[in-house]
Amino acid sequence: MPPSCFFPACAARRRVLQRAGTLALAGLLSPALRAKPSALANGPRSLWITRPQAQESVRAVYWAEARLQAEGYAALRHIYRDVQAGRQHPIALGLLDLNFALQSAVHALLGPRPMVLFSGFRTAATNARVGGTEPSIHATGQADDYIYEGLSLADNFRLARYFQVGGLGLYPERGSLHKDVGALRTWITRGRAH
Repeated sequence: MPPSCFFPACAARRRVLQRAGTLALAGLLSPALRAKPSALANGPRSLWITRPQAQESVRAVYWAEARLQAEGYAALRHIYRDVQAGRQHPIALGLLDLNFALQSAVHALLGPRPMVLFSGFRTAATNARVGGTEPSIHATGQADDYIYEGLSLADNFRLARYFQVGGLGLYPERGSLHKDVGALRTWITRGRAH
């Protein structure tokens, strides 16, 4: 089980769930697609994630009845593992909630589709191998690299920017984004793949 809060993820979780109630993203989501914050904040929270590198997909409820759901959380922790090292790490609830808000918006816009996860938790060795920065927030279970198919890279970035609570990186040459629940910052990087 994860710690109940990763700092600054507690505040980030609250901000994400509050923003999830106002999905009026100019040029991307219409006002008709707005959802009530209370429904998103209090109802069950689930994620649908695919991991091409591992040829895996998971649909899991990680939060329901005002508590973490152990089985769903374990399934998400597994798909977020460092595939190269074969190691798992607790995944921040703030990151899962951020994914839930993004996925709710994508589902409202385009219909159900999974988040395509390229990188979640990374050990120091894997992080060095892929050219990641040190220290890496991936090592703390607070970051991922991903994309939603069916949205252009620019629209993926606009949506992520709307919900941004921490770091947001754009990787045009790989066709993916990085998001995390750490310090607020934004960057564009060209270079190595995941």
